[in-house]
Amino acid sequence: MAKLQASTHVFTPVPTNTPPTNRPKDKRKLADYDGDAGSSSAGTSRSGCYNDKTGECMGRTLRSWFQLFTFFGLFTAMLAVIWGLFMGIFFQTVDLYVPRKIHDSSLLWDSPGLGYRPAGGLGYQSIKGETLGESVYSSLIWFRHGGDGNYEKLKQNIDEYLYRYKPGKIGNQGSSLTSCDFEKQAKKEDEICEFNIESLSHKGQDIKCISAEHYGYYFGKPCVLLKMNLVYDWIPDPYTIEEVRNHTTMPKLLKDDIERIYADKCDGKEGSWGEYGNGEPKPCPYLNMVWLNCDGQDDPDKENIGEVTYTPHRGFPGYFFPYRNQIGYLSPLVMVQLKNPNPGVIMNIQCKAWARNIRHSANRKGMVHFEFLMD
Repeated sequence: MAKLQASTHVFTPVPTNTPPTNRPKDKRKLADYDGDAGSSSAGTSRSGCYNDKTGECMGRTLRSWFQLFTFFGLFTAMLAVIWGLFMGIFFQTVDLYVPRKIHDSSLLWDSPGLGYRPAGGLGYQSIKGETLGESVYSSLIWFRHGGDGNYEKLKQNIDEYLYRYKPGKIGNQGSSLTSCDFEKQAKKEDEICEFNIESLSHKGQDIKCISAEHYGYYFGKPCVLLKMNLVYDWIPDPYTIEEVRNHTTMPKLLKDDIERIYADKCDGKEGSWGEYGNGEPKPCPYLNMVWLNCDGQDDPDKENIGEVTYTPHRGFPGYFFPYRNQIGYLSPLVMVQLKNPNPGVIMNIQCKAWARNIRHSANRKGMVHFEFLMD
């Protein structure tokens, strides 16, 4: 009798709730969304950054882009309003015409500085040696005089600075200008004394400090333009003749020039300049000066600098002060001419301003320094 053998087949029941799959259909949907290469049969198209299936541009719908721009627009507007509010509050505390710190609270009050032209020194140079422009870090005036000279940029620098001093170059300047001299000063607070650039050319000079004569650079008698930096409401306190005579550090050449001016303009005329309200006689107005002296810094420099002349005055007349942000105010100028400097020698030159309320110090307060070399 044949034996029945047990079947080894295992039956695995299939869950009745499992949904039927449709893999080809899912693949087509995925290809349509991603714009795959095989999606052309499904009719999907994409042009540039726009997806016409989803209606998205660069991954965002138009509604999403509108919300994004609206948010950043409102955010930027709020920042602008806050910034404008704080700037408005700040400007309420600032005077547009009067500095916040003046007089004794100002660091410049006892040491107004000097400036000079031509400035820029050697300038920036390219690898090929071409001059690319002026350098504010160089204080060397170096040039070659004569017919093959290279002083044209120095001349141009002075011309550009003096351009503003020509009549009519500053709007509404004429309404506040008045003609002044040592015996006639500005009467109103908003009036300013006119500086005539024609006075920088002295008639008695053989080589004048004018553009037509290249400011002396062609002839080896160069001119350097000196000016005082602006300090609000600063008024010079000039020396009396007794203080000049007893001064221990003032250069002898400057003392001698002041003595000559006093003998020519003031000596024997004491009391003829009027009186103050308390009955005290006014001093000689020709001593109302910020005196200027330029010389070599060290003994070798003093030997090589030669004769120095000053035009139109031996300094800056006091009637040009104070500066109070008047319309069209221009600083007084002095042309310093080196009459016979030794060529081929580099010199350190210092120019100092002298008045009772100007303090000199090691960090060059009340003075200016530059180097000079003429080939």
